Amino acid sequence: MLKVVLVDDEPNVRQGIKMMIPWDELEMTVAGEGEDGDDGLNQILMINPDIVIADIKMPGRTGIQMLEAAMKSGFNGKAVILSGYSDFTYAKEAISLGVKQFILKPVDEDELISCLKGLKEEIEADRLNVMQIQKGSEYISEQTIRGLLLGDMSMTDSESLSAYDSFGSFCVSLISCAGNITGIEKSVMLDMIKKNLATLDNVDVITVDLSGMIAVIFKDWEFENVKQYMNGMCRDYSGRVFITIGRFVNSKDEISASYCSAEELYDKKFLYLHCGVISYDDAMESGRTSATAADGMSKQLFTFMEINDIARIESSFEEFRESLAKNGSTPEKIKVICITTVLDVKNFIVKSVGEKKAEQFCDEQIIGQIGAMNSLYDIINFMKNEFIEVSNNFYGRTTKSTMERVVQYIRANYSQELRLEMLANIFGYNSAYLGKVFHQYTGDNFNNYLDGIRIAEAKRLLAMDEYKVYEVAEKVGYTNINYFHNKFKKYVGISPLNYKKMCRGETVSDSDDENDEE
Repeated sequence: MLKVVLVDDEPNVRQGIKMMIPWDELEMTVAGEGEDGDDGLNQILMINPDIVIADIKMPGRTGIQMLEAAMKSGFNGKAVILSGYSDFTYAKEAISLGVKQFILKPVDEDELISCLKGLKEEIEADRLNVMQIQKGSEYISEQTIRGLLLGDMSMTDSESLSAYDSFGSFCVSLISCAGNITGIEKSVMLDMIKKNLATLDNVDVITVDLSGMIAVIFKDWEFENVKQYMNGMCRDYSGRVFITIGRFVNSKDEISASYCSAEELYDKKFLYLHCGVISYDDAMESGRTSATAADGMSKQLFTFMEINDIARIESSFEEFRESLAKNGSTPEKIKVICITTVLDVKNFIVKSVGEKKAEQFCDEQIIGQIGAMNSLYDIINFMKNEFIEVSNNFYGRTTKSTMERVVQYIRANYSQELRLEMLANIFGYNSAYLGKVFHQYTGDNFNNYLDGIRIAEAKRLLAMDEYKVYEVAEKVGYTNINYFHNKFKKYVGISPLNYKKMCRGETVSDSDDENDEE
């Protein structure tokens, strides 16, 4: 359908034209209306119609001034001028702009229909002519470019290919859409990008797949210039494009290698989408940096959540992202790792605050959103924000001193393996310094303080008479039953088994066998 814009300051004239013309039969549609020259210009620039029907004389900007401004801005459609007998001076100006169609007011229906049919034939002839010219010159060029990208010289034209011999370096870049973009918007955007690239010197452009992805061959461009241009494009399109830049090569025979390296980066879009633009050199540089293994990340994350250390939570997630980006897994496998991490942290939270309170941690919702995301960076940011919120809600933005937080952590984790060196690492202290400050704060050294908490809990569990001695030892953090026995007797004065019997009102004896299963 050809698009038509009507511009006239008289609403009745516009309405009459819309009613009298069989637009569907002419395969045309009225795509917009303007009530004066300024409004009409805005409609033309926004719609880019095939035909404009405009009154020659309007308040403010005249129809001629409107068309002149539109043509300077790139409008190259057809125009029909509506004029009166007294408007011959204006008509001469219209002729100078190439306008050949004039309709006298009041508008005659048959005359306007005949005029529009003639314009339709002109437009179709123009389009056919352009298509034939393009196919004659571009088909060989596209075949040659495609052959260079694929490394298939049988697809190239020798004459076209000889033009590449004068260049000393080449680089292939791939441009694709990012985000939720509709089919029409996507097609228009990529077509506009392709046209803009075609105006650059020493650049060849081609669409390489059905999704509309564009391949660009830069010839004798400096790396920084390519990167600068592509970064500018990414900014201009507000992150709606994802661009990869392949490695630079020194001969036309290696162009396919540059294309392959750009394609490889595109295949890793899940890892690099947040960059907007990623080059082969940048990817290689980031690949040389070390990353912390993802194993044990759940416990580390929960530890920092439990002490509400936001900075350490953020840095842990950055380590997590780097390790996932380097483990060579598929996006699906990485999502599984992230979901497993969420579930593991949920388990730690349940043990810490209880199952009822932990229901506030909406792990099912988090898991669903992780599964729907197409960027590792977005997943990690999402998880980070959720975990920080949980840390703030469950463990509070505390104004407590560091030593209060250390003591709180010990009381919450006494059943786990705890050493002063571990606490020093968690809270960011030198272990010797932490030991000194801890003693000043509690009046006791770390090991004695920890033993005191464990033995007090052991006494409580033994008095309940629900667990055997070795089970109590494990529950309070002692993995060696003999070590537990010695510690308990040191602090309480009697053995764990005798203490258990005493709580039951039974007679105790020093000869009781501590290896008894009771």
